[in-house]
Amino acid sequence: MRKSVIEPASIFRKELFSIPEKVTRFQKKEHNITDEWIAWLTHLEDLFTKYHYTEAAEVAGHRAQVIAAAAFEEGKRVKKRKLMTTAAINTVQPVQQLLTDVSNKLEEKIEVVRNLIKQILVPAKDAGMINYEPGHDFTAYLEKLLAQFKTHEQLAPSVNSAIASIGKYDVLKILAEEIEF
Repeated sequence: MRKSVIEPASIFRKELFSIPEKVTRFQKKEHNITDEWIAWLTHLEDLFTKYHYTEAAEVAGHRAQVIAAAAFEEGKRVKKRKLMTTAAINTVQPVQQLLTDVSNKLEEKIEVVRNLIKQILVPAKDAGMINYEPGHDFTAYLEKLLAQFKTHEQLAPSVNSAIASIGKYDVLKILAEEIEF
């Protein structure tokens, strides 16, 4: 079974929107923001790993930059913290760009499939295939409708393309959002 595209797109977008708050905290020179940034990078690595994105390695590299900034520095702890904070700030833009790129790529896939579904629904409605009866299981109805689309001579190529692109369950989610009775 193909992994979801909608779920990681949503999660990565949420993580992307958390960056401005972190930058504000760097600006205010909050005491523990560097440690929290490192923890957040670790969290981001875990998310990329969970969804099988190789960008996890790139995030690990940025985290290593922050850690290495003070690793071999002799002297006062305050100086080490300043070096780490400077390194952390220097990783903000590359990490933000990485998240933006991945998020946009996923959103594009979703939007292409959404447009395909919208195009499929017009002839399906005209052909009388859209006939949901309230009170029945909506999920089962969508599954049945998708199966009909997959066997329909004209609709099958588009439906199969959509499923190949983002997976059956994501297609069902989009179908549920776009269908009109």
